[in-house]
Amino acid sequence: MENMIFLVTVPNGTLYYCCRKIQQSLWKEYNLGKDVLPEIHLTIDAFYYRDLEEVEKIKTALHEITHKIAPFEVTSNGFGYIPHPHNCITLHIVKTEELKNAYHLIHNAMQERGFRVRAFSPEEIVFHISLAGTHGREWSEEENLHAWNKMRDFKLKERAFIDELELWYPEIDPNARFISRMKLEDIGKMK
Repeated sequence: MENMIFLVTVPNGTLYYCCRKIQQSLWKEYNLGKDVLPEIHLTIDAFYYRDLEEVEKIKTALHEITHKIAPFEVTSNGFGYIPHPHNCITLHIVKTEELKNAYHLIHNAMQERGFRVRAFSPEEIVFHISLAGTHGREWSEEENLHAWNKMRDFKLKERAFIDELELWYPEIDPNARFISRMKLEDIGKMK
C-alpha cells in the first residue's frame, strides 16, 4: 500500500456538533470501539508520497496554492452508505461550486507541480464526512445496513464556514496525524 496524506477540513459549529453526536451514538450502539473517536473531518484531496522530504514539498506547495482560495461554506444533505469492503456510514456534503472549485484548483495545481494525487475529477468526487466504519472494530455488512436503514431518510441539513485546511497523516492520534494548517485567505481579492 502506498503512503498517503490527506488535505482535510474540520467543520465547525452545528455541523460538527451534530456529526459528533451521531458518531458517538453509532459507535456506542454497535460497540465499534472504546478508543478515541476519529476526528470529524471532510477530506478535500489526498496525495501520495515516498518519504518525509516529499511530505515537506507537498506541504509547501499546498501553503502556496491555498492562499488563492477564499473561505467558503459547506452544507450537509443527508446520509450515505459505502458498502463492503468499507462498510461506512457517511454524511453527504453538497458539491457546491465553491467546494468543487477549491478541489479543482488544489487538485490540478498539485498535479501540475508533479505530485501524485487521487484519481478523482471534480465531477467524480463525492464529498462526505465518515461517521462510522473506517476505524474501530470491523463491523459486519449486516450491522452497517441496519444503521444505514435507520438513518437513510433523515436529512441533516447543516452548514459550516470553512476558513482553514489541515494536512494529515491517516492516524487517529491527533499528535501523530497533524502535519500543517493553512488559512484560506484568497490573496487575489485582498487589497
